[in-house]
Amino acid sequence: MKILLITPLYSYTKTRWTPLGISYIASLLKTNGHQVRLFDRMLKSYQLGNKELVDQEMKKEILSYQPDIIGFSTISEVIYDTAECVSFIRGFFEGTIVAGGHHCTALPQISLNKMPGLDYVVVGEAEYSILSLAKGDSPHHTEGLVTRKSEKPNWTHPRIENLDDLPLPDYSIFDMDYYTEANKDTVRGIYLRTACILTSRGCPFNCRFCSESLNFGKGVRFHSADYVVENIERLVMDYKVEGLYFHDNNFLYSKNHVENICRKLIQKNLHRQIKWAIQGSSVFINEDILKTLSEAGCIKIELGIESINESSLVSMNKNSTISLNEKALSLCKKYDISTHAYFMTGFEDETITDLENTLTWIKKYRPDTFSLHPLKIYPGTALYADEGGGFFENNDWTEENIKSYFRQDKLSSISPEERHKWYYKKYKNFSTRYQRINLIKSNPLKSILRMAYKKLFPRAKN
Repeated sequence: MKILLITPLYSYTKTRWTPLGISYIASLLKTNGHQVRLFDRMLKSYQLGNKELVDQEMKKEILSYQPDIIGFSTISEVIYDTAECVSFIRGFFEGTIVAGGHHCTALPQISLNKMPGLDYVVVGEAEYSILSLAKGDSPHHTEGLVTRKSEKPNWTHPRIENLDDLPLPDYSIFDMDYYTEANKDTVRGIYLRTACILTSRGCPFNCRFCSESLNFGKGVRFHSADYVVENIERLVMDYKVEGLYFHDNNFLYSKNHVENICRKLIQKNLHRQIKWAIQGSSVFINEDILKTLSEAGCIKIELGIESINESSLVSMNKNSTISLNEKALSLCKKYDISTHAYFMTGFEDETITDLENTLTWIKKYRPDTFSLHPLKIYPGTALYADEGGGFFENNDWTEENIKSYFRQDKLSSISPEERHKWYYKKYKNFSTRYQRINLIKSNPLKSILRMAYKKLFPRAKN
C-alpha cells in the first residue's frame, strides 16, 4: 500500500527537531513492503510562506501520489490544523484517514467526533497499529486502533516491549538538508550540524503538567547500545552530522543504559567525531555519571528546573528539589558540561516577585542557557483533569478557540498586562544579552563567523 504521513503546521521554530515517531512508523512500513512519503506542513510553511500555499501543495501531493492511507500526527496546540486538513482532504480523497499522537491518545473518541472525516484514531505507540491497517487486518480487532464503535475497554495502548524489534528509524523521509543544517538552536547555544535520536521510551516520573509519555505509557524501555550506536554511525556517515540531540524524556534514568552507550561511543571512536546533548533530571546527576558522559562526548544537559519555589515543584509532582537543581548545575560546571535550564511560568498564585526571583536565581547559579515557557494544560494530564474545565470536550476545535485556550493563564495571580510589561521591560533584554554572551563563550571563532555570515546572507550555504 501507499501511505502518506502528514505533520501539523505550527509556528516556525529555529529548533530543528525532527518528528522522530514518524521515522519509526515509516521504517516499519517500508520493511514490510509498503511505500511511504511524508508531507511536512511546518517545513512547507517555512518554505512557501502561508497556509493557503501549503494546502494547495498538499493537495497536489495527494493527487499525484494517490495514497491508500493518510496518517496525521497530532499535538493539542495545533489540533485545529489537523481538523482543517481532514475536512479539506475529504473533499477530494476517498481513502482511509487516520490520526495518532499525543492529542488523539488523550481524547480518542472525542477526536473522531470532532473530526468526522477521520476513519480511525491510533492510541499509544502507532507502529504496529498502522502496519496492521496497511496489511488489511480488521480495524475492529487491531490493538490501538479506535473506531466510532469501539468501547472504552478496547482503547488499549500497545507497547513494544523490545524496542530493538523495530528497524532503525527512516530519516530519508525528512528533508535532512534542512533538519541537519548547522544552527545554534538544536543543541542550544552551540553551533553544530545536528541530528536527533531516541534511545528509550517513557519516563519514570508523573509530573502533573506533562503529556510527553502519553503515547509510551508508564515505565521506561530502552534500545540496546548496539542499536543506538548503529543508528549514530549511520547518521554520521549519511548526513555528516557534527552533533546529536537525544530526545529521551530522561536519558539518565538507567545508569547501565548510559554507561553502555558511552562505552560503545568510545570503542567506535565516535566520541571524537560528534558532540551531543541530552535531557536529564537533577535526581540522577552525580560525579560518576558526569565523568562518563564527558568522556563520551556529551557537552550539554538540559534540566527541567521549572520553578525555584519548592511549593510549585510539589504542586506539580515534580520529582526534584531546588537544592538538587543547584547541586546539578554546580557538578556540571565541574565536568565542563554546559547546561540549559527550563523554567515555567504560570504556577498557582505566582506573582511578579516570583518572576524577579527567578532572574536573580539565574544570575546566581549561571546555567549556560535558559528558557521560560508558560505552563500549558494539555488533555490527558492530571493538570487537565483538575483545571482544564473540559475545554476540548465542550468546544469546537477552531484556530481561534485553541489559541485562546493556550493563551490563558489559569493559575497565577499575574494579569496579562502585568506579564506583558514585565516580559518586555525585564526579561527580554536580559535573556537576549545573556544568550549572546554564552554564544560567544561556547563557540570557536570559526563558528561565530559562520553564524554572522548566515545572518547577513540567510540563503547562503556554509
